[in-house]
Amino acid sequence: MQRKVVIAILALVLVLGAFGSLILTACGSDTGDTGARDESSTPAAAATGEPIKIGFNEGFTGFMAVDADMTDKGIKLAIEQLGGQIAGRPVEYIKADNGSDPVQAVDKARQLVESDKIDVMIGPIFSPANAAVTDYLARNGGIPSISIYGQPIDNMKTANGLSFVPAGLFSFAGYLTGKYAAEEMGWKTANCINYEDTAGRQLQEGFNNGFEEAGGKILSTQFVPIDAVDFSSYLTSLKDADCTYWWIFGNGAAPFVKQYKDYGLTAPLITAMASNLTEPQLADLGDNAIGLIGGEFYTPEVDNPLNKEFVAAYNEMYDGEYPTMQSFGAWLAVNLFAGAVEQNGGDTTPAKLIEAMSSVTIDTPAGPYKMSAYQDMFVGTGSYFMMETKMVGDRIAWVPVFSYDDMLHEQK
Repeated sequence: MQRKVVIAILALVLVLGAFGSLILTACGSDTGDTGARDESSTPAAAATGEPIKIGFNEGFTGFMAVDADMTDKGIKLAIEQLGGQIAGRPVEYIKADNGSDPVQAVDKARQLVESDKIDVMIGPIFSPANAAVTDYLARNGGIPSISIYGQPIDNMKTANGLSFVPAGLFSFAGYLTGKYAAEEMGWKTANCINYEDTAGRQLQEGFNNGFEEAGGKILSTQFVPIDAVDFSSYLTSLKDADCTYWWIFGNGAAPFVKQYKDYGLTAPLITAMASNLTEPQLADLGDNAIGLIGGEFYTPEVDNPLNKEFVAAYNEMYDGEYPTMQSFGAWLAVNLFAGAVEQNGGDTTPAKLIEAMSSVTIDTPAGPYKMSAYQDMFVGTGSYFMMETKMVGDRIAWVPVFSYDDMLHEQK
């Protein structure tokens, strides 16, 4: 169902404490299974009335645990910068551990919606869990759901006009990565290795489209079991090519790069969703991590004043850590929701929230983002950065070297 949204345009300034001001145009206490509240997000004393409740449904245990932790940090920072309140109402942040399992994710969604009475659902990140949860939400109150990362085209089947995905669809990231490899790097041939996963399949499809449209040729494509950490049999079958496109995440990402280098393979490595290889993993890889190419929607090395303030605030709150795509996506999700609540004068009625969020433009640490209807979900228009791993001071970081700006994050 194509949603057509027409709302008035207005300017809204959210005061974010030491962080400064966010300009929005046109437009929470965490729990484990026990439901105990997190005192770090205690609302400011000036806030009154019924609390606004932000729920986060993710696998704090299981293979999504690292992503969940980074997202949790971004949510907490955003709430702190909002002063613990939105539109004069206190904010409660409630998180639930779904064990990285789609079935448990629906159970946790039921807990958050029916018992905790949340006003917005952030996550899950894992695509099958996200699809299952948005399907549940559509049948139980229709509160908006915000993904901090991209999602596959298949999730449109359960988007139900309430799913917000600022990073858009997986194939979009793959497409621009392939386009960059052929057009900007001049590579004409590629081998490809991915985890066997919905995201991997759709990122690969996008990479193929971008690479081949620009004159490149795919020589081989391999899909690896999602729990694999030994890639030797796959690496030995690679053909002679200009580059190797790869999409391996979690515990397998660093071993893949190390084994690739250990085998003496010299074709440059390029990946979409570069944040799958985190800064701690880059540090562990040492010299093997230098010179990797990757695409992503955010890196702490984006050079603008707002991002410098965001990074400084994150460094201070988390003892020198640097924000990731996951923590940036979480920050964006909270502020997207907060802007809609502010516009509505504190009204959190789902239909009004969705209407207000559906065409928001928000200035972010990664540059401007605009939300718009795309088929039966809402996706972002913003920048996608092509990056190279380099030494920045005493750390190895993903550094932008090229950007595709003002891009609708649609199916490619």
